[in-house]
Amino acid sequence: MKAHLLLPLFLVLGTLSASAQTKPDTYRLSGQIDQQIKTDTVPWKHQKGAWEYSFAGHYAQALQVWDAQYPTMRRKVSGQDSALFKTYTPSPAKTYLLEQAKKHQLFIINESHHNPLHRAFTQSLLADLYQQGYRYLALEALDQNDGLLNQRKYPVQTSGYYTKEPQMGNLIREALRLGYTVFGYDSEGNGREREIGQARNIQQMLQKDPKAKMLIHCGFDHANEGPSPAWEKAMAGRLKEFTGLDPFTVDQESLTPTSAPRFDEPFLQLSKVPYPAVYFNKTTKAPFTGTGSERTVDVVVVHPKTKRINGRPHWVWLEGRKPYKLTKKQITLGYPVLALAYKAGEPANAVPVDVVEIENALDAPALALPRGTYKVVLCSASGKEQSMTIQVR
Repeated sequence: MKAHLLLPLFLVLGTLSASAQTKPDTYRLSGQIDQQIKTDTVPWKHQKGAWEYSFAGHYAQALQVWDAQYPTMRRKVSGQDSALFKTYTPSPAKTYLLEQAKKHQLFIINESHHNPLHRAFTQSLLADLYQQGYRYLALEALDQNDGLLNQRKYPVQTSGYYTKEPQMGNLIREALRLGYTVFGYDSEGNGREREIGQARNIQQMLQKDPKAKMLIHCGFDHANEGPSPAWEKAMAGRLKEFTGLDPFTVDQESLTPTSAPRFDEPFLQLSKVPYPAVYFNKTTKAPFTGTGSERTVDVVVVHPKTKRINGRPHWVWLEGRKPYKLTKKQITLGYPVLALAYKAGEPANAVPVDVVEIENALDAPALALPRGTYKVVLCSASGKEQSMTIQVR
């Protein structure tokens, strides 16, 4: 992690006043999204705003506006909570998850759709799971109509809704680079009908390749193996029913830090470990699976509080990503600007590798990019654009 504190050598290959690769409407400055939320009248405006914040790299704002749905929430740690917590001890999550993955054919892990941290964590498992024989990445977020994804090797704006977010795009890119077959499994309908449809779509892929090992990335309660008050059974439970396979189910959503401690579950508030952890009972050695939750899973991952490195959340700095800071001399549009970095050779409708907002010349966050050549598109609030080609070494 310390290596990321220093900026790598970089080369600006060219600067243009206008770009053929223009910014898709998906990605907007934080002030523009904030104004939309203030004037929006739909009941789910906070969820919608949180998703749009995440698309454009505004990760802290995404958490804040999501939690604004619950203005009176005050979660406090009780004596009972503290007593329970003392009966558990932490261990690195990745080590345990990979050990368990060897024993299963299906590995199901969930996410919050507004929190890209979860996509980055799933991406961190890809290489090791591939070595264990996992060959399929199933994504709820991916539109099944994108039939060329596995040949193209990168997602585009029409690949799905949540797939427009850079960390989700990078999860897909890395899976394809490693050799995974990536497919979408979401289904039409709501409630019970949708859960059944999702499980059937995954089952169809298993029928084509019965020995296939699959990593299944879903949202929230779709990872629930047990009874569901709203759906009878969620996708994970239906898949177990239809295939006879017992999936290894991981909840990484419920114990992830929110925008403020008052929104966090007591167990999360008590956890101080600086790494993604799973907790084990000191007596029984059983993993912690939640308290009083209606979500039945094999284990819960406890994510640490986010730290800032080069103006970005620590979890964007996966292996191979380097910080690239745009200088005042490079930016001719004024401030604030949105910077979108596209992998060289990918078209204008590709999902960018990273997006950051630069509010002023004095405190510019760094783009987080693997080594390589990129087209960076800058866009101002007035819609003016500038582009340049950079090389990250």
